[in-house]
Amino acid sequence: MKPTFTVLLALCICILGCNTPTPPLQNANKKQLKLAADAHQVLVKHCQQCHGKGNSQSDEMLLEYGALIKDKFIRPWNARRSKLYTMIAKGDMPREEKDAPPGLFPRYDLGGPAVPEDELELIKQWINAGAPNWEDAGK
Repeated sequence: MKPTFTVLLALCICILGCNTPTPPLQNANKKQLKLAADAHQVLVKHCQQCHGKGNSQSDEMLLEYGALIKDKFIRPWNARRSKLYTMIAKGDMPREEKDAPPGLFPRYDLGGPAVPEDELELIKQWINAGAPNWEDAGK
């Protein structure tokens, strides 16, 4: 094989492998399930009013674990590559009323203050721990 072809093939394999999502943690222990439940409570506290089931103001249903995984909104084991974490960390969510274009988003008034650092860290730890399913915490 020519060296150029080999390098190109290796690069293609790396790119494809990097885009393949890692599955979430299965068979989590009690500590991991507590972390998942705590992270869920942070999302309920800060996100439910606009992104909760039956009350969504967007297509992103943050309180449906299956949708978060399926839509790749979180990347288990990698918070920095997870849209959920990065949007909250950058301050893009939750939004405030002052950020709303006039007449565009009727529920911005329900937005709230930024997620506190300790709660943001909890979400980060949960994702980096494999994002175990919070629905398993009550079992």
